[in-house]
Amino acid sequence: MHKKNSDGFTLVELLVVIAIIGILVALLLPAVQSARESARRMSCRNHLKQLTLATHNYHDSFKVFPPGSVHSGPPATFPLPVPWSWGMVMLTMPFLEGGNVYDTVDMGTKNCGAEIIRLQTAGLPDPTSSLIPFLVCPSDPSSHKSLLSGPTGPLPNSGNAGYLYPGNYLGVAGDVDQTPAACLGIANSTGMYYDLSQSRFRDILDGTSSTLAIGERGIPNDLGWGWLICGGTECEHFISTEEGLAPGQNLPTSLAIIQRFWSWHSGGALFSMADGSVQFLSYSIDYNTYVALSTRAGGEIVGDY
Repeated sequence: MHKKNSDGFTLVELLVVIAIIGILVALLLPAVQSARESARRMSCRNHLKQLTLATHNYHDSFKVFPPGSVHSGPPATFPLPVPWSWGMVMLTMPFLEGGNVYDTVDMGTKNCGAEIIRLQTAGLPDPTSSLIPFLVCPSDPSSHKSLLSGPTGPLPNSGNAGYLYPGNYLGVAGDVDQTPAACLGIANSTGMYYDLSQSRFRDILDGTSSTLAIGERGIPNDLGWGWLICGGTECEHFISTEEGLAPGQNLPTSLAIIQRFWSWHSGGALFSMADGSVQFLSYSIDYNTYVALSTRAGGEIVGDY
């Protein structure tokens, strides 16, 4: 006979119960993980919609969408003075739940890095040392991490802008990168956001529901790109679709990571359209369809995607 324990179970019976519990946990865990990812994806979708509707409100006020960047021409030699993200992020903060972020800085200063360091050193409120949830995708494992930029941080050749959080959402610049493998900027492009862009609703001849506005890109695990508030130009605030849509990896900065849209969602990435709707594009999307969606007035006929 098997000796029973104080709860009335034999050892064999106890082992069977433990095995059954283990099987149930193994069966339930994927469902729990799937539910969590569904919630994270919904949050990411809402962030993209919120950002895009804020650019609509900006357009209502100024009759133009915010520029992708006020930067023009190649940057100076590294380490360089870092310009504000005058593009869709910083200029739209007053139209988001980020008016207090906008109010912390003097936007008249040309070097946002110096201004942020001044504020952080003085212990004053600043726009980059606290996480702004609607600028990151919660599925990204680096979405909650901050970086000490500049010569005393882990990336000494980066722009010197104190502590900051990278973000996931960049403007869609169109279908051509004029300075491939350089991230120096994109001028007079075919999309919504680029250097000194002044896109208007009336310029979106392909239709607002068929034109990509903002997409998500994973954060490299060295946190070196995606400084949405204080950064500069291409690869920080906007990129083209020329490199296609393909999965990225949780690796340090590389062109394969920073020059194309990708996400930590399974199978594709989320994009907002110019009308404010949000679509999930699969990595298997036809390349020509993908780049056609990124132009505002290319005249392409885009079917199902």
